[in-house]
Formats: sequence, C-alpha cells, structure tokens
Amino acid sequence: MEQNMNLRILRLRYSIPLSELAAASGLSRQYISQVELGETAPTALMEEKLETAIDAIIVQRSARLNSLKRSFAACKGRLLQPTEGDYNE
Repeated sequence: MEQNMNLRILRLRYSIPLSELAAASGLSRQYISQVELGETAPTALMEEKLETAIDAIIVQRSARLNSLKRSFAACKGRLLQPTEGDYNE
C-alpha cells in the first residue's frame, strides 16, 4: 500500500496529471488510479512502465525548462525593447 501511495505522492509532487502519465506509460488512467488507491497491485512490468514514464516526463520537462532558461538569458536586458516586426497598435 505504501508503495502505491508513493506513486501518487510523486505524481502530485511533479504535477503530473493522470492523463499525461497514462499517455507516457501506455496504461489507462483508470488502471493507474486503481494502483494509487491500492485497489490493484501492479505487476513488475507495469511498475517498470510507470517508472520509465515518470522518468521520461521529468527529463522532458527539464529539457523544456533549460530551453526556456537559455531563451530568457538571450533576451535578458532587452525584454521590453521592440523586436523586428513589432508594431505599436
């Protein structure tokens, strides 16, 4: 039961919606919810799919955040300056 709660806590800590985890893992939202609630015990294969999916989601978000940080660093100090093609309407 504690392991199932860890899945829910981890998912909520990283703000991963059931739908996103389901899409990344190939498992249904209903199945993941049942695992979190302790209504279903995941097989080793299902547990591996969940772990792999969460890891992939976190890595993907980290890459997006790093990209945003680079974009921000490139614009820093010029945030309110007009860029080519901006019009004052």
